[in-house]
Amino acid sequence: MRLDSAGLTTDLDLLRLQGSTVTDHGDHLVVRTEANPTFWWGNFLLVPTSPRSDEVERWTARFEEQFPDAAHRAIAFGTSGGDTDAWAAQGWDVEIDVDLATTSVPACADPPDGIRLRELVSDDDWEQSAQVGGSDTPQEQRDGRLVFERRRAAAKRGLVESGRARWFGAFDGDRLVANLGVVRLGDLARYQDVVTLASHRRRGIAGALVRAAGEWALEDPAVGRLVIVAEDGGPAIGLYQRAGFAEVARHLGVSRTGGAQPPDTTQ
Repeated sequence: MRLDSAGLTTDLDLLRLQGSTVTDHGDHLVVRTEANPTFWWGNFLLVPTSPRSDEVERWTARFEEQFPDAAHRAIAFGTSGGDTDAWAAQGWDVEIDVDLATTSVPACADPPDGIRLRELVSDDDWEQSAQVGGSDTPQEQRDGRLVFERRRAAAKRGLVESGRARWFGAFDGDRLVANLGVVRLGDLARYQDVVTLASHRRRGIAGALVRAAGEWALEDPAVGRLVIVAEDGGPAIGLYQRAGFAEVARHLGVSRTGGAQPPDTTQ
C-alpha cells in the first residue's frame, strides 16, 4: 500500500521494530500491538485515503471486527482533508498531524543553566521517562497510564539496545524533566515522544534535545533526512520550524472511547 506521509510510514516502521504486526487488507491496514493493548495508536486501522462521511459505519464496524475487546476506536487516514463532520457528529475526536523534515542539524539553542542533557541508560532513567510521559494524566487515571507508559518505555529501551535509537533526557539535578527519542530508519531518522514537564516548559529545553538527537542521527552517513510529527495548530510546530524543519505532508486520525470495557484514555 502506498503512503505519501513520511510520518505514517515511519510510524509503521517503528511499530514493526517494537513487535507490532501490520496486515495489508488491500484498501486498509490493520496495526496490532498485542504487548500493549491500551496503546490507541498501536492498535488501529490505517486507510490510505481521506475520510468520507458515508464510510463512518463501515470503518467503525471493521475496527470492531478486528479489535472486539478494545476499549477504544482509532482510525488513521493517509491524507488530510475529506469530510470529518460526520465523524465528529458521532463523537469522534479529529486530529490533523503535520509531517516536518529537515536535512541538516536543527538550529536550536543550548539548554538553560542548570539543565544537563544526556542519554537515558539506567533503570531509574527509564522509570522517570515513564513518569514524565504520564505527568499530565488526571490522578484518577494515573495508575492505568503508568502501566501503559512503562510498557512503552520497555519498547523504547529495546530500540536503544538494538543500536537503532537513542533517547535523550534533560535533567535538573537528578530529576528528568524532559525527554525525546530518535530512531534511524535507513535514509530517514524519526523523532519520538517529545515530552517536557509543565514546570519546565518554554525554557528552550525541548529545542536543545531536538538538536542533540539530530546531531546523533546525522552521524550515520546513511541518514539524509530528519522527520518529526506535530499536531496542527499545536505549540510545537513553531519550535520545529524555527529549528529548520519544513512541512512535507499532512494526515489525520479519528479516535474515541468505545466498547463494553471501561474506557482507557491512554494514548
